[in-house]
Amino acid sequence: MKNHWKHITAGMLLGCALLLISGNAQAQDNTFRAQAWRYGIHLGVNANSASLGYQDLYIFDPGIHNFNNPNPESDKNVDGKGLGGYGGAFVEYLSSSWWGVQFRASWDMRDAEITDEYTVPKSKFITRMSYISIEPAIRFDQHLIRNLSLTVGPLIAVNMHGTFDFKRDHAGDVTAADQKVPDRPVASLGVTAGVAYDIEASRSVNSSFYVSPFFDYSFIAAQRKSVITRSQNSTTDIWSTQTFRAGIRLSWESRKPEEKITEAPYVPAPRAAVVEKPAEKSVYIVMPRDNTVVTKNIKGYFSILPYVFYEKDNAEIPARYIKLSNGDAGKYKEVDNANYTTGELTVQETNVDQLMVNYYNVLNIYGDRMRKNPKEQLTLRGCDPVEKDGEACALKVKNYLVDNYGIKASRITIIVEPPRKPSGSALTNPEFTSMIDDENRRVVFVFSNQDMYKPVQYTIRDESSIDNDLVFNVRTSTPFSSWTVSIAGENQVRKYGPYTTSNQRINASPIMRGLDQGSFTATTVVSMPDGRKITEKENFNLRKEKEVKNASRYLMVFDYNKADAVATYETKIRKEIAPGMNVGNTVIVHGHTDIIGNEEANQKLSQERANEAKRIIDDQLGKDSKNIDVQAIGIGQTNMQYTFQNTLPEGRMYNRNVFVEVIE
Repeated sequence: MKNHWKHITAGMLLGCALLLISGNAQAQDNTFRAQAWRYGIHLGVNANSASLGYQDLYIFDPGIHNFNNPNPESDKNVDGKGLGGYGGAFVEYLSSSWWGVQFRASWDMRDAEITDEYTVPKSKFITRMSYISIEPAIRFDQHLIRNLSLTVGPLIAVNMHGTFDFKRDHAGDVTAADQKVPDRPVASLGVTAGVAYDIEASRSVNSSFYVSPFFDYSFIAAQRKSVITRSQNSTTDIWSTQTFRAGIRLSWESRKPEEKITEAPYVPAPRAAVVEKPAEKSVYIVMPRDNTVVTKNIKGYFSILPYVFYEKDNAEIPARYIKLSNGDAGKYKEVDNANYTTGELTVQETNVDQLMVNYYNVLNIYGDRMRKNPKEQLTLRGCDPVEKDGEACALKVKNYLVDNYGIKASRITIIVEPPRKPSGSALTNPEFTSMIDDENRRVVFVFSNQDMYKPVQYTIRDESSIDNDLVFNVRTSTPFSSWTVSIAGENQVRKYGPYTTSNQRINASPIMRGLDQGSFTATTVVSMPDGRKITEKENFNLRKEKEVKNASRYLMVFDYNKADAVATYETKIRKEIAPGMNVGNTVIVHGHTDIIGNEEANQKLSQERANEAKRIIDDQLGKDSKNIDVQAIGIGQTNMQYTFQNTLPEGRMYNRNVFVEVIE
C-alpha cells in the first residue's frame, strides 16, 4: 500500500533520532574505552504487522485489497499481525571513541495471520515467511546513559521459506494448507534501528562477557513481486512487514591493548669515568595503605542548603530545581532520594552530582517537613541586591508550597532584605563579582525549629574515597613550571595534568576498574622554566580488597571565607560524630574551597578548616578516653571526586566544606 511509505519514513526518522542523540558522545568525549571486537549470538521475538497491499494470492480468493475495490481509501495499513522467532550470530567492532560497526546474520520469521476484508465470507491467510537477514549497522555509544548503545542500518532479507494456509470463516468452506507463496523475490530490502543495554557479567584484563537486552524496529518491503501492474507500487503496495522486536544478546569481547608509553632512550655523551653522587628523586608517590583500594558501604549525612538561587533578571524558580505536580507532591517522601546503592560502582555512585539531587529537592524536602510539622512557621527572606526582585522570588517559593503541599499561606511570611550572611566582601577580587552576585540572589528558608535543617541521610557504595588516592609530591631544587603524569599498565594508559602545585591526589579507583590486582608504571615529566624536562618513572602494584568495609561520611558546609565557622558545628561534632568513632577506626578530615579567590590562599583556608575540625575531634576523643589517629588534609580548590560544580552558586557554596570520614 502506498501509505506504507509512512513506515519507511518512521524507520528512517527513528534512525536519525538515534544519530542526533548519539551526537552528545562525540561532543563530550572521544576516548572513553579501549578498542575491541565482540562476537556473540542473539535471540528474540518478532511482533509482526503485515500489510499485503494489492494481492492475487490464491485462486479461491478474488484479491486482497483489489485495486477494483470501489472504496480504496478504506485500505488498512495493517492487514494482519503475528509472532515469529529471531536468532543468529553477530560481530562488532568498537572504536576507542563513540562509534562502532555491527554485522548481524539472522534467521528472521515474519509470520502473520491476514484477513481479507473484501470477500464474503471473509478469507484468512496464515502466512509463514522466513528469511536470512543480513544486517550491517553503525553503532553509537552513549554518555547520557552509560552502556546504552544505538544501532541503525540497512537490511537485506534473503527469502528461505514462504507458505500460507487458506480458510474461510464458514465451516465447510474451502480450506488449503501449506500452499507456496508464488512470485517471491530472492531478496527484499529494508531498514532496521535499535537500542541495547550492555550488562558486563564478567571481566578479565583483556576480555569481558556481556548480556545485552535489546529492542529493534525493522521494516521489510516488497516481499512478493508485483503481479498486478495497474495502480501498484512494487516497493510498498505488495507485502511489506514492520516488526517490533525484543530479545537478548550474549557476547564475548576481546579488547585491543592500548599503546604503552614509550620514550626514546637517552644516550649520554662520552665522558671520562667519574664517581658521581646518585641523582636525587624529584617525584615521590604515597600509596594507599598496603597498596590496597578498599570498597566501602557508606552511611552519609548530606546537609541541605536552605537556599534557592535565582538567575539574573528572572523571578521564576530555575529549572534545575525539582518541582512536582500537586499529585506527585502528595506522595513525595524525602527518604526516597537517599539510596544510591545501585548503578556502576566507580562511575555513577561516587559522583557528587548524585548527592545534589537531594539539594535540588529542597522545595520538596521543606514542603514534606512542614507537612509533617503542622505548627511550624516559615520565614522566606528574599535577597536580590542588584535587580531588587527578592519579593517576587520569595513569592514563587511560597506559592509552590501552598499550591503543591497544601501549606496554609498564613504559616509563611515573606521578608525582603540583604543576605544576613552574604558572599563576598570589599576585598573580593572584582573578577568574581558576577559569581558573588549570583550567590546573593536567593531565597532563604528560616525556621525556629533547628530540626527542620537536619541533614538528609543516604547510603552509597564507594571505591573512590580519599584514602584510596595516589598522592604525588614533586620536589625540585629550583622552582618548576608544571608537571604531568601518565600511569600505564594492564592494557591502559591514563594521563593527568598539567599541574602547577607540588602536591596532587589522583583517584585510584578508575585505574583499578574491573581488576582485582594490577602492575603499573607512573611516568612523571616535570617542565622547568629554562625548557629542561625531568622525567622519572616508578613502578607500583595495586590490589583491590575483596571485603567491603563500613564507613560514615559527614558533610559540614561553611559561610564565605571563614575557617572558624567549624565552631558552629562543634556541638554536632562532639555529640553526634565523635561518639560514633571507636578504637581501630580510620578517621580522615579533608577541607575544600570554591574557586573564588587566590589558589594559594584557598589551599591554606581548606587546611585551616580541616585542622580546626580535627582539633575538636581530638579534644572530644581525649575526654572519651579513645586513642584514635585523626588525619587532617587540606584539598583547596583542586578538582577531585569530592568537588561540586563551581559553575553554579550552590556548587560553590557546597565546596566550602569539611568532610569527616570514619572508616571501620
